[in-house]
Amino acid sequence: MSFESKLLQMKGLLKKEPAKKQKAKAAERPLHEPKWNRIGLELKENKFGFVFEKKIRYPLDLVHGKVTLNELDRVLAAWGNVEFAHPFKLNPADPIVFFDTETTGLSGTGAYIFLVGLLVKKETHFEMTQYIMPDPSHEAAFLYETGLWKDDNPIIFSYNGKSFDWPQLMSRWTMHRNLLPKLPVPQQIDLFHGTKRIWKNELERMKLSTIEEEKLGFKREGDVPGYLIPAIYLDAVKSGFPDALEKVLFHNELDILSLVSLYVLASDLLMDDFASETSGAYTNIGKWYADLKQFDQSAIYLEHVTEQRGAQAALARYLLAIQKKRSGQPEEAVRLFKEAAPHLRGTVEVEAWIHAAKLYEHQLGNIEQAIIMTGFAKEASEHTKIRNSLILDIQKRQNRLEEKKKKKHLQVNKI
Repeated sequence: MSFESKLLQMKGLLKKEPAKKQKAKAAERPLHEPKWNRIGLELKENKFGFVFEKKIRYPLDLVHGKVTLNELDRVLAAWGNVEFAHPFKLNPADPIVFFDTETTGLSGTGAYIFLVGLLVKKETHFEMTQYIMPDPSHEAAFLYETGLWKDDNPIIFSYNGKSFDWPQLMSRWTMHRNLLPKLPVPQQIDLFHGTKRIWKNELERMKLSTIEEEKLGFKREGDVPGYLIPAIYLDAVKSGFPDALEKVLFHNELDILSLVSLYVLASDLLMDDFASETSGAYTNIGKWYADLKQFDQSAIYLEHVTEQRGAQAALARYLLAIQKKRSGQPEEAVRLFKEAAPHLRGTVEVEAWIHAAKLYEHQLGNIEQAIIMTGFAKEASEHTKIRNSLILDIQKRQNRLEEKKKKKHLQVNKI
């Protein structure tokens, strides 16, 4: 390079010569292949390196908990026959994948996904494929081999996967974005969120193992605690001994099979099962449908609960009363608010009395009853912590109603 060129380069006026690309080193075959073969893992090679794979076939009539796996076809067909919308509603032809991962940590660039499990339904069986990363040097090969990049519109079932597993996968994929095909944006059905909507306040914990025991009728025996899984994998990579890793594979397998059973059970509850659950669960479902603007379907569940008496049906009565109020049935709405309020607690009790007061004042024209309902709201507010705006609303309402009562009384006296 001439002196002038060097000078221009120093001044930033001349681009530096591009550095020569170094050839990528050929991926080295994992050291412990024979040992890992003994737990059913087969070594696969692709253009990025090596990955271990395990395939498991299940007959269609396999029972997991209370559910036979092939009931998946039944609920998909049932969803196809309903007219209302719901996030769980799919078509039998949709490309469904049940998905779960195991990782070396919860977050950060040093946290790897080392196991991906995928379950799909074939014509004659269900097939699970588990991919294990031999070590971090084969991460691109491991991610590529999962084939998650192949389908443009996959439907991914998971348990908390929308918040954790899939974002983690995308993060690791981004590390190799110059090598790997683009990862699609799937439709995700996260059964964790659905479980919370159905059994909120009905279950103390929402861990999948808890759902299995209390709802799916399945109890794990000798399962690996989740906090040990990262250490087990790292030890297997270092030592080559995969005995404990086999238990991690089984843990992942059970997680994924439970996704199928949970989807079947939840779908039945969301469509036609009105016998096997608690009043609280059916109330939660009714509220879920109301949040989805599916008011007719919501009313079916809430009315089912309100056939019972007492405190258990109070929230259902309150929610149904709101729908009756919205649909222009003030007498029915007032009746339900008044039945519900004495059995409610906290802010919702106060709001129930206020709703009744509003209906009496504006729709039914009964000032005396509106005053009584407002008095009940004030009394309830004194025994619970509620927002200041609600307290002010009660005060203003009482003052306004008393003024209306006085004016009405004066008008009557004049006549």
